[in-house]
Amino acid sequence: MPQTPIFDVSPENVVIRRATMDDLSAIAQIGSEAFSGLRPLERGRKWVGACHAAFPRTEYWVAVLDGSVIGYILWIEKGGFRDSAVIELEQIAVIGNLRGNGIGEKLVKISLRGIEERLAARGSSIKVVEVTTGSEQHAVEFYRRTLGAEVAATIPDYFRGDEFVLLARRKK
Repeated sequence: MPQTPIFDVSPENVVIRRATMDDLSAIAQIGSEAFSGLRPLERGRKWVGACHAAFPRTEYWVAVLDGSVIGYILWIEKGGFRDSAVIELEQIAVIGNLRGNGIGEKLVKISLRGIEERLAARGSSIKVVEVTTGSEQHAVEFYRRTLGAEVAATIPDYFRGDEFVLLARRKK
């Protein structure tokens, strides 16, 4: 069930930008609170650093409010640098008490435009956006709303239980 926001944070006050090395500690902290695979924090820091170092195959974007990172998204390009790219939304997280304010949606939409621009610069475009998520209905609805993704498969007993694979096919 989606969390009720504690603060009234307007998405207009949140800046979305590509992550820098200076953001990695905040990304690891937020990630360790959101994902058990990024705990303990030191393991999360190593993972975040490794993912950041894999640019342009992987790319972090951050949501910033009043100079502080309050959320992030991690995109992965799969299957090589193809003309028609498959992009996976690997992780997205927003600080717990700020969820429900539209920050995640803004992270998805603006960062995806940035990914599209980077791909276009090399002559590529997005063919499919993939995301896997637990079977919680609110997550599925979030990806339907923000990406136009639909459930394509269910993987039983994957991470925390059953996981849905959602795909959003892009128009050419």
